[in-house]
Amino acid sequence: MDQTAFCERLSEVSWFFFDLDDTLHSFRAASSTATTSTLQLILVRNPNYTFSVSSLQSSYAAILESRTQAAFVDGKTSHQYRQDRFRLLLEEYRVEVVDETMEALLACYETTLIVNVQLKPGAQALLQTLKARGKKIAIITEGPQDAQERTIAALGLAPFVDYLATTNEHGVAKTNGLFPRVLEALGVNGKEVVMVGDSWERDIVPATHAGISCHWTNYDI
Repeated sequence: MDQTAFCERLSEVSWFFFDLDDTLHSFRAASSTATTSTLQLILVRNPNYTFSVSSLQSSYAAILESRTQAAFVDGKTSHQYRQDRFRLLLEEYRVEVVDETMEALLACYETTLIVNVQLKPGAQALLQTLKARGKKIAIITEGPQDAQERTIAALGLAPFVDYLATTNEHGVAKTNGLFPRVLEALGVNGKEVVMVGDSWERDIVPATHAGISCHWTNYDI
């Protein structure tokens, strides 16, 4: 779709769907900072061990990749997902897993993450403009419902959001039918919607298959 046609579509639609992480805010940067702080805390609490932050990061990255492939569709809370991942990491390095340690790690990650979440430039102004023009806004995101609600609140976006759809709440991934399910829930068809997202595979392709016009924010962070 060329620029002129896309602009015409913007005036026609009633809903705008946005991905959240790395579309409206820089999630990967904030999450990386939170992860590093948490892994450093592991070292502080276990001074007799010889492993390094870099080795913990490598192991944690592998755990994260393997544990997030299902797109959080099984309904757990963010704290449960994180606890599972940190437990696997500690067990891999033969560190005793005790409640006090786990609570400290979870608190460190959550606090550091929320402090570091930052909107993408122009994101809030865009949502304000859309609302001023009478458009409705939905966030369509893969992640735990509770974590995404906290992130939206921390970013100051709650007043602009009419609907939040997570893979966690709906029990289905974006690539497996989340977009048609959201359209049905809202009582709209794809022609009434524009989707904005950073992932070609998880935002643009499945939304297009649902009959939704898309804008791909394929920038680096």
